[in-house]
Amino acid sequence: MAISFSPMIPIEKMQFSSFSAAEKSSAAGDKTSFQDMLSGYMQEVKSLTQVAEQDGARLALGNADDLAQIQINAMKAEAALQTTVQLTSRAVNAYKEIMQMQV
Repeated sequence: MAISFSPMIPIEKMQFSSFSAAEKSSAAGDKTSFQDMLSGYMQEVKSLTQVAEQDGARLALGNADDLAQIQINAMKAEAALQTTVQLTSRAVNAYKEIMQMQV
């Protein structure tokens, strides 16, 4: 009985659209401000929400062909919105803690 082993293939790092622009600019030596990163993220959240709304309208009108893609777009928009809410609440809590520090 012969046992053969196949070598393990390394897992490749996933690339996301919102992070690739920041990584490219930091690799080039440019400094990206927090405000620029935040506004870029908010634009991405807005576009994901608009795509999900358009998909919902197409589904309601009966013009939808790919239900799986509609569900994926809706889940992306929901995840982006939940992330935005969490980041906002954490930023507010951090600000409150800083304001309560004694100097």
